Amino acid sequence: MQRIQRYIFSECTRVFFGLLLLVVSILLLERLLRIADLVSRSPGNLGEAVYMLANLIPHYAGIGIPAAFFLAVLITISRISRSGELVAVWGMGKSLFMISKPFMIMAVLLASTLLITSGILQPLSRYEYRSLVNSIAESSIETVFIEGKFVEAEDWTVWTEDVDLNTGELTSSFILERLPDGGQRIISASTGALVRQNGTISEIQLESGMGADLREDRTLGSRLEFESFQWRPPEALTQFRPRGKDVRELMLWELWAPETLSQQAEREAIEPLEAVVSIHDQLARFVLILILPLIAVPFGLSYGRHPPSNAILIGLLTLIIIQQLLELAKSLALDGAVPAWAGSWGVIIIVGIAGLSLFLRSAMTMAQPPLSSVPAIRLPRFLSSKSDTERPAS
Repeated sequence: MQRIQRYIFSECTRVFFGLLLLVVSILLLERLLRIADLVSRSPGNLGEAVYMLANLIPHYAGIGIPAAFFLAVLITISRISRSGELVAVWGMGKSLFMISKPFMIMAVLLASTLLITSGILQPLSRYEYRSLVNSIAESSIETVFIEGKFVEAEDWTVWTEDVDLNTGELTSSFILERLPDGGQRIISASTGALVRQNGTISEIQLESGMGADLREDRTLGSRLEFESFQWRPPEALTQFRPRGKDVRELMLWELWAPETLSQQAEREAIEPLEAVVSIHDQLARFVLILILPLIAVPFGLSYGRHPPSNAILIGLLTLIIIQQLLELAKSLALDGAVPAWAGSWGVIIIVGIAGLSLFLRSAMTMAQPPLSSVPAIRLPRFLSSKSDTERPAS
C-alpha cells in the first residue's frame, strides 16, 4: 500500500477497535447483571462468572464487528474530509478507488474473521455458556437442593427444605419420578446427606423415609419404608446434553453435513430447512462486510467546510434497517414463504446494488455526496457551544 493508504488503514483500524471494544463492553455489561444475580443465588463463584462472560464474547463480537467497521469507515472518511486531507489527496491526482482500497482490505480481513467467529467460535461458546447456566442454575443437583423449591428435569421432580453447605446434610426431601408406563414413584425422607465424589454430587443418602409406586390410574401399586436409601441423581440433573440440539450450536460444516454429529438424537433433532437457512444467513453476512465500505464511504464524504452532522445517525439507521431486513428474510425462509437461499441473498443483492450505485456515483462523477441534501440536525440552543451561540448571523 502507498503511504496515504497505510495512514487511512491505521486511522480506520484505530477507530474500529475502539468502537468494537465499546459495543462489546456495553453488551457484556448488560449481561453481567444477570450473570451476577445467577451466580449469587447458586454455589457459583467469580471464576464461573468470568468464564461465562468470556463465552459471550464471540456472540457479541459477531454483532459488533459489522457495526463497528461501518462506523469506523464513515468516521475516518468524515474526519479526513473535515481536515482538508481528502481535498489534498485528490489534488495529487488520487481517486476515490485508491482511497477506498484500505477499507476493502480491512473488509476482507474482518469478513474472514466474522466467518470464523460465527461458523466455529460462536457455536462452541454458546454451548459452553448454556452448559454453565445449566450447571449453575437450572439442572445442577447442588442448585436443586440449595434453592429449596421444586425443580423439574425430564422425568424427575426434586425438592428439599434446606441443606448445610459445609456438611452436605439435608432436611426434609421429596423426589418424584415419572415412570415409562405412565405411573409415578414418590420418595420422601426426613433427613439425608449429599455424597460427593471428585468435587461433584454422585448420590444422595436419604434417611428415615418412605415411598410408594402409583399406577397410571393413580392407584397404589406398592409401598416402601426405609431407614437408609441411596438415590443416584439422573443424568438430567448432573450432566448437560451433548452439543448440537440447536442449529446455533453447530459449526458451519456440521450444518452442511449433520451426519458428522456423533449423537444420533442430535442429528435427528436438526431440521434440514433450518440448517440450510442458517448456512445462507452466515455466508450472506460474510458478503455484507464486503459491501459496507461502498455505503460508508459515500456517507462520510463532504466537499464543504461544514460536513453533514447527521452522517453517523443515518449510518446507524441504515445498519438497523439492513439487520432487520436480514432477520425478516430469515424468518420468511424458515416459514417456507421464500426459498432458503432467496431470503438472505435477496437482501444482500439489494444492499449491494444500492451500495455500488452510491460509490460509483461518488467516485466517477462530481455530484454532491449522498447526505449533502439531507437537512442537518440542529442542537437546541442550550446545548450549543459558546462559540456557536456568540457567532453573528451571516
